[in-house]
Amino acid sequence: MKDIQINRLVPSDAPALSKLLTTDDNVYRQYFIPFPADFNSLEVRLGTVREDRYWGIWYGGNLAGFFMMRGFDEGYQRPSFGVYIAQAYSRKGLSGFALDYCMCWCRVNSIETMMLKVHPDNHYARQTYEKAGFSALGICHRTGHTIMEKSWRRD
Repeated sequence: MKDIQINRLVPSDAPALSKLLTTDDNVYRQYFIPFPADFNSLEVRLGTVREDRYWGIWYGGNLAGFFMMRGFDEGYQRPSFGVYIAQAYSRKGLSGFALDYCMCWCRVNSIETMMLKVHPDNHYARQTYEKAGFSALGICHRTGHTIMEKSWRRD
């Protein structure tokens, strides 16, 4: 039996992350737009992160996916969630696992709200987010993705 491990990504993980983000075909990864197209900057990005978080999901020594909470380094109070799971590991619950992890991480760190963006045609992801309690706020003018938010504020 192999175990799933969650570890913060560090600069030395950049080659594995680059491989993860470029191995699957374009149709599978079409909705995921995490960074500019220059994957060579991943090592720099991982090496200069301050408050943002990038985690890897490792399975059997392979990077099966990664997820992030970012926006803090740019001064935002509400972080943005993003997740990418390799096609070989899709539909096994890893995206939901990453989302649950980040929601717990936010609550433990007294972060009251998180957001995400999802492509309108990515029905599976949108259903996952709606089941988790996210609500649509609008459309991102840059990408056309639906902006969704979840809050734990006590009114």
